[in-house]
Amino acid sequence: MRFLPNSQIHRRRFLEGGAAALVAARISSEPSLAAQSREMRLPDGKGFPRWEQKLHFTKTYYVDNTSPAADDHGPGDQARPFRSIAKAAEVLQPGERVVIAAGIYRECLRPARGGTGPDAMISYEAAPGAQVILKGSDVLRDGWTEEKVSFAFRFPGAANAPGPEVTVWRHALSGALFPDGYNPFALPSIMGQWEWLDPKTTDMGPYLRRRGLVFADGKPLEPMEQLRELAMPSLPPVPDFTKAPEPQNGLPARRRGGPLMQEIGGVPEARFWTDYAGTALYVRLASGTPAEHHIEITTRQNTLLPQKSGLGFIRVKGLTFQHAGNAYPYPQFGMISFAGGDHWIFEDNTIEWANGMGLSIGFDGNSAGTAKAGASHILRRNTIRFCGVEGIGGMGTTDTLIEDNLIEWCGFADAERGWEAAGAKFHRARNMLFRRNVVRHIRHGNAAWWDFGNTNCRITSNIFADVVTVSAALHMEMNREPNTIDNNIIWDVRNAEPGTPGQRGCAGSGIFDNASDNLLITQNLIGRCENAGIFAISRPDRKNSGTGVGNSVTNNIFADCGRAGIVFLAPENKAEGNLYSGLPPQFQGFGEGAALRFLDWNAWRGRGWDKTSVMADLTIRFDSENLTLSIAAKQSLPLMPVSGAIGPDLLGNATVAKRPPGPIADLGRKRQWHIDPRQR
Repeated sequence: MRFLPNSQIHRRRFLEGGAAALVAARISSEPSLAAQSREMRLPDGKGFPRWEQKLHFTKTYYVDNTSPAADDHGPGDQARPFRSIAKAAEVLQPGERVVIAAGIYRECLRPARGGTGPDAMISYEAAPGAQVILKGSDVLRDGWTEEKVSFAFRFPGAANAPGPEVTVWRHALSGALFPDGYNPFALPSIMGQWEWLDPKTTDMGPYLRRRGLVFADGKPLEPMEQLRELAMPSLPPVPDFTKAPEPQNGLPARRRGGPLMQEIGGVPEARFWTDYAGTALYVRLASGTPAEHHIEITTRQNTLLPQKSGLGFIRVKGLTFQHAGNAYPYPQFGMISFAGGDHWIFEDNTIEWANGMGLSIGFDGNSAGTAKAGASHILRRNTIRFCGVEGIGGMGTTDTLIEDNLIEWCGFADAERGWEAAGAKFHRARNMLFRRNVVRHIRHGNAAWWDFGNTNCRITSNIFADVVTVSAALHMEMNREPNTIDNNIIWDVRNAEPGTPGQRGCAGSGIFDNASDNLLITQNLIGRCENAGIFAISRPDRKNSGTGVGNSVTNNIFADCGRAGIVFLAPENKAEGNLYSGLPPQFQGFGEGAALRFLDWNAWRGRGWDKTSVMADLTIRFDSENLTLSIAAKQSLPLMPVSGAIGPDLLGNATVAKRPPGPIADLGRKRQWHIDPRQR
């Protein structure tokens, strides 16, 4: 069963006013072949390296765990298919594939070998039109016992009344439930070294929470820290992320700390608690008894993990992966791990409900130091949602293409200060093309983060929207070599801890230039950010970091940002051809830390920046759920010389020598667009 967010969650418009003046128009998001070719250029001007060939297979096996004729000892043909995917993984050879029939498969996909090249790949794929679900969970049916729990404190010998009691259900968690000997309910979510988490300043609750997840009828149960909390009369409501919160009990206003699961489909009454040894599970249901519900608990940390590291030339297509009780990164242990493999094609899949990371594509806890970890992967047309900390993680990738994916509702674990939280996060990526993705509804994490040593990466034609973070939507950290951010929409970014500066002052910004140099930021729409559109700092505390110089900010639209359009820390940066609308009077920042000053338009331009830029009166709306954009201008918009070989705009339209600021080339003619950059 695939569970989608409640239809009432965040179905809203993002800016007010001007609707009657907008003229409706629709334009295609399908670029021509010539436009696609131009779009493949990386910051160094070279084309993105492609290796993929049309696939041919010498043999096809079949799996169907619902067929009466299924037999793992049979031939695996259509008449007598294999019963398990595991059996197919054992026998597949280079140039062969397995086609999997619809059904729920409670097993981990464990490829035994890879292909030998693009002309002899191994493929795991769903049958046409089939919903194939691999689950890292098992069903708890029998063995429940009824108990009563009170919320009131009950001190030994005290005369206080126990308070109202509620019915909860207990199930022993025996070793037989965990086929791999891995009990996620007995382990904290963090592992490895986390010395940067200071218990004096950090709420350690999210990090010490158990790794196990529980579902009733496909919906998540809220994890509680104490048994008595199962009897709480009510849980705090989901924060209204559209409004600034009020201070509580003398503490700073926070958007953190509310229930984890209610915003993504849980209900307040449905909760669970596990004893500290992981030997017993207690659940409170919204109604009825366990016999009246379908209750699943995570029993594995992976749903896809090769049997050995370094396998290459594998395709996975059309599968749904659900339910993993894995740890938070760092180290990286994804619900799906390529185990240091190279040349994987991962397409048309769905990943849902990882406690920690959804998909790991580079060096990680399973890669064992393989030589080509993270090389030449293709990730396209996937849906990745409901990951507690991170949707995609990649350490050390090269020549990787990530396109046409939907990444949403990641970060629910509220563990952002472990500094690995994002819809997608990459370290030392080289020659990455990250294009036409929709990354939205991110809680307690960046939408996307390129952390340290990333080179020649292009981030183009994406949507990054509805992000609540102590950082920014896009985070570019300590990258000294050129990278490009172009033709994107970055919209509606809010500080997860209002009243505090967040990560080095950037909380609620569109782009955080965290000691990165040589960034080209061009033709983007950056708006509805509580803080700054672009916020730059240096990092003298870190070796090998940049100094926030050599950056070029050209032909962007900055709209309705609460504090600033741009914050630069040094004069050795460029800003030209931008359009500013709906910003405060002193809307540009210069300096860093205590020396940061905010300047008005004339003082900013007096420093040599934005000589060709303009201020305009725009009314902009962007709906991140329906992906509609409306822009109304009271005056003609200027045409600016295009920076670099950026190719087509967000909608695939060809770019000429001059075009308006922002991601849409025909901005002067259109007023409303359906903006879904994905090609499907």
